[in-house]
Amino acid sequence: MELAGYAHFWILFSLLSAFFHASRLAVTKHLSFSFSAQALTLYVNLTSLVVTVPLIVWYHDFPLEQPAYVGAVLFGGLLSGFGGWALNVAIQRGEISLVGPILTLTPGFVVLIEWLITGQLPSLPGALGLALLMFGSYVISLEPGVKSWSAPLVTLVTNPGSLFTLAAALCFAAASTFGRVAIQLSDPLSFAVMVALINPLILFAIFSLQKRDFYNEVLSPEVLRHARPLLGLGLLFALMRVADQIALSLTLASYAMAVKRSAGLFAVVLGRWLYREERLLAKITGTLIMLVGLLLLTFL
Repeated sequence: MELAGYAHFWILFSLLSAFFHASRLAVTKHLSFSFSAQALTLYVNLTSLVVTVPLIVWYHDFPLEQPAYVGAVLFGGLLSGFGGWALNVAIQRGEISLVGPILTLTPGFVVLIEWLITGQLPSLPGALGLALLMFGSYVISLEPGVKSWSAPLVTLVTNPGSLFTLAAALCFAAASTFGRVAIQLSDPLSFAVMVALINPLILFAIFSLQKRDFYNEVLSPEVLRHARPLLGLGLLFALMRVADQIALSLTLASYAMAVKRSAGLFAVVLGRWLYREERLLAKITGTLIMLVGLLLLTFL
């Protein structure tokens, strides 16, 4: 599939991915009261097949004879799977209005990974952007009546919701880098189909090793009672993944991930609206600071 002629649409696909992602967080929070993080991670990958498997009719460029492609698919899929699990744990233990903004750190991790691989450092505006990302995450962690400047930093790495969100951001950053390699060897939608096919198998094997009764949990009667929101979650996840891969094929990974992180604002609003989550001003302020940082990091 040739998308070079539509390169200027990358920002549209990144914004669509942001919207689908924030909506997915809200639905995941609702389902987290009934399912474990492992079960939710598997369900979202399974139900997303409803959208992604039919695409194989048109998009089936799978160069499995190329070791680079196979490695990128396996490592990218595994990292995105673990990132999804960490994200579900974070949502289960924290607030989506906190999880969404902290994921804004993902492009910073992309820059770090690209530096480790290529040795290239960000420009001065980029370094300032990274500093604003860090400061924005600090503001988001501010609690009323805080007495020490270091308290928000401690909260960021000790609060279960924040800690698992940081782990998810790191996994997603690494996965996006591998994803770009695989896309260059095939095409974005073929890669989305391939990852959608292998991820449920990998995740089921890993979670079954973690919990011997995981099979019974997956077949719980709760699944039928929550069939509609589970399908909705899979649909949002699949649409997010497709929009992600198209955006990654049209621009740099750091650019696409930066715009997608505008999902943080959507998540803050949805968290307040649906779950009456608190500290709205601090979260919006911190998210806006981080978005300014992303602009400096990626566009200057």
